[in-house]
Amino acid sequence: MNGSFERASLETATSETVAFERATPETARPELPPQAPIERDALDWEVFADEDWDRRPVLFKGALARGGPFRLAEVYRSALAATRRSRARLPGEPDNAVVTLGRLQQLDPAPWMPQPGDGSLAGYRERMLATLGARRYALVISAFHSYHAPLWRRERAFFAPLWRRTGLPLTGAITTLFHGNYESTPVGVHRDRFATFMVPVEGRKRMRFWARKPWTEAVSTLPDYRAHLATSFLVEAGPGDLLYWPADYYHVGESVGGGVSTSVNIGIPRTEHRPVYDLEDLLVDIGRAASLVDPAASLLRARMPANLPALWPRADPSGDRLPARLPPALQAALSLVADAARANALSARTAAVSLQRWSAGGFEPVPALRRVALSARSARLVLRRDAMLLQRREAGGWRFAADGHGLRLDGEASAARALLARLRTGAATTVAEALRDPRRGGRAEREAVLAWLLAAGALRRCRDRS
Repeated sequence: MNGSFERASLETATSETVAFERATPETARPELPPQAPIERDALDWEVFADEDWDRRPVLFKGALARGGPFRLAEVYRSALAATRRSRARLPGEPDNAVVTLGRLQQLDPAPWMPQPGDGSLAGYRERMLATLGARRYALVISAFHSYHAPLWRRERAFFAPLWRRTGLPLTGAITTLFHGNYESTPVGVHRDRFATFMVPVEGRKRMRFWARKPWTEAVSTLPDYRAHLATSFLVEAGPGDLLYWPADYYHVGESVGGGVSTSVNIGIPRTEHRPVYDLEDLLVDIGRAASLVDPAASLLRARMPANLPALWPRADPSGDRLPARLPPALQAALSLVADAARANALSARTAAVSLQRWSAGGFEPVPALRRVALSARSARLVLRRDAMLLQRREAGGWRFAADGHGLRLDGEASAARALLARLRTGAATTVAEALRDPRRGGRAEREAVLAWLLAAGALRRCRDRS
């Protein structure tokens, strides 16, 4: 399950309640007989793109035995960072983390999420089992790659060969952590607009599939699916395996024998792409995790003035004439769109979004900028080998992007471009050497670029191997 997490609030359905479809319910097609997915013992992205992509579920058995995109320790650190965000969020701010005990979603998930005292995912598991006894639990964290830069970099590198064959996901692939011993995915049987890769990290997990919608009720999810087992098929996967299924398959995750499992799903948008997503990217800053889970999460609303009057000033139109002035809320919305749609502004914004998107490598939101001060002048710095650094001339200056983060410099930015060219060679440099520039005014540019690259994680100290 991952479709519930992009630009929509999680609809958690229990055995007593279900989420009703907003559109006219589709007529159920004839149920198809169960079928087994194709199984491959090696992952070849070219073969996958030619023969499997959008066609059928595939189990790559043991294909990640030498290491996949997720390491257990990094998964734990990313979950810890998600806990910190969950605790720090403001009232009413959407939460990327969901915890269910039984089938009941917890209003405050943070106490039930991984804690520093757990020491590891194994420690978290033991704490939960000891506390809950026979009760089952599920931990689901969306935008999971955005919390820990090493995990994000490894995931981006793993999928880069696929993007070269299929194209970069326009609105970004999404990453969702699933952990727990829940009997079945809390939201129930559902279908996403994503093609999905599931990477088991620890424990074993089963996925149950239907090639067609198995029910006729006007609901989008079905928690109790016992009546439809005969037309489903099961796939079981564990660490070292990789499971793929297309976007049009209905599915639900299940535990194996009540054991605890941890897996990470990567969802790639394939259907129902909405142009409004692209419009929002041109009007507001991209890259925030909140934008993935709530349609009202400060996207266009972030640019609107606060506390606008809800009423139209001085009541009724006069005769057949409307008042000469628009209500304040409509005027503010119109001004926002008009400003963003100016040719110069739109061109610059399009370039900025494009550069950041390409440098993010298909996974947004990217990890947040870090607070890193320029270190001692003798510290040696080097550009990460997997850093994605792009630049483009635009009216009045230069636009740069590094690992999903943008920087704009006015004028020719010659000192900054010279420094970036030197760093791209892979040569290490001290801070003092990097800041040394014979041209007047060049030092400020170089300081800005160094600070930005360090904050973005594209530049590292030579002792830092993370």
